[in-house]
Amino acid sequence: MAEPIVCDTSVWLYTGRLGHADLLPHLYDPIYTTETVCQELDMGRLSRLETVDPRTLSWVQVVQPTPQAIASLPANRLGAGEQSVLAYAQLHSLTLVGLDDRQARDLAQQLGLRMIGTVGVLLKAKEAGVLIAVQPLLAQLQQEGFYISKELYAYALQKAKED
Repeated sequence: MAEPIVCDTSVWLYTGRLGHADLLPHLYDPIYTTETVCQELDMGRLSRLETVDPRTLSWVQVVQPTPQAIASLPANRLGAGEQSVLAYAQLHSLTLVGLDDRQARDLAQQLGLRMIGTVGVLLKAKEAGVLIAVQPLLAQLQQEGFYISKELYAYALQKAKED
């Protein structure tokens, strides 16, 4: 049985730019994102029309935490999308969030949440047999401006058995 996930902007942005946002329903159920995240993606669509809109995907539930839930997060400097994802997950006892930002991941860990980033989603998809290879997608991510450290790149190739 697949587990639920709440995804932040970067996971949508980069899986979408790879043409693989459709990986998510093969790996998670249900899939949540917040209206705040959708609004951030709307801004991205101003410069790149192909930016994914989760509102149009039948397998995504667009939700929004209460302002009180967001205010109850520990003090942080995160963006509104990241805060909304963490607050919604915490408010609804969801344990997995899709995040790439280091500070957001640190706060998720502090809140007792598990996290997976874009590279982790690709690895999970390869493991599940949904993707044939991750190396070309990692290279494409880098071309799209997504930072992957040399260590993470090497780890991902090793984990995918593509080294």
